[in-house]
Amino acid sequence: MQAVYADTLRWSTSSASSDARDAAPWHASSTADAMLVACESRLSLSDMALIAARMVLEDQPHVNPAPDQIIVCTTSFEHDLALSCACRLHCELGSSQAPFAIGQLQDVSFLMALEVALAMMSADTGLHAILIVAAERWIPPFARRVDPLTVMGDGAAAVLLSRDPVPGWLVRDVAIRTPAAVSISGMGLLPASAATLLEIIDQTCLRAGVRPADIEWIVPASIGASIAHEISLRGGLPTQRHWHACEALPGHLCAADMPARLDALWKSIRPIAGQRALMWSSGFQGQAGCALFEFSGGGA
Repeated sequence: MQAVYADTLRWSTSSASSDARDAAPWHASSTADAMLVACESRLSLSDMALIAARMVLEDQPHVNPAPDQIIVCTTSFEHDLALSCACRLHCELGSSQAPFAIGQLQDVSFLMALEVALAMMSADTGLHAILIVAAERWIPPFARRVDPLTVMGDGAAAVLLSRDPVPGWLVRDVAIRTPAAVSISGMGLLPASAATLLEIIDQTCLRAGVRPADIEWIVPASIGASIAHEISLRGGLPTQRHWHACEALPGHLCAADMPARLDALWKSIRPIAGQRALMWSSGFQGQAGCALFEFSGGGA
């Protein structure tokens, strides 16, 4: 551990003073305007993840005493490198399953966790509920700025998958692509990445038997309005159905960005049975993901 994290271990001992500077909201200038970025100065990464998880579970009293499995998504480090966020959540929430986490896919991590959870529930009918928790906290020496338009924010979000036939959002399809070769290119989409996004959007709609024009809400990645607009135009997605409120999130929340945007969307609309929401995103090294959700008023 010291061989791998020697510099981080050294820096973490001197970052306590830096946390004080993070207590105030951090402003990042961009070419368009100033962005207010969320900076958590008190809670640790696992503290934030645990709060989000308990908020979801308290809202679902039928999940008792704990979900059957917990999947943690994170890209950033705990301040205490010896602490595992996934292990802490499993311990605090009373899970009897082996803890595991998904990382290094940045914004696409949540979709990978969703795909894994669906596969697990399909293979094991004894799994009743799976909790996906994503959290990020960027501490020194790791920089918040990725490129001129992207600044990382701190935050956590959680989603519960359940077999219960209650009103909620059905996962119609999930598609993920990861590149064969990694290229550090910030949040800018290369033509190959754009082509991959268009491919998985088409694949998702085709497998679900849904035309792009029939989707009520489209939640694009937090990678710039012009890029999102171009992807939607080339993919046949109605740009007038873009949900733009997600652009007000306090910085890019990385692994927590997608579940946070889903939460914000679902709390701002009044869907009826059969209406659909499509979300797509891209990681920093060309990863791409897409998911289609459909609202159900009940039933199977």
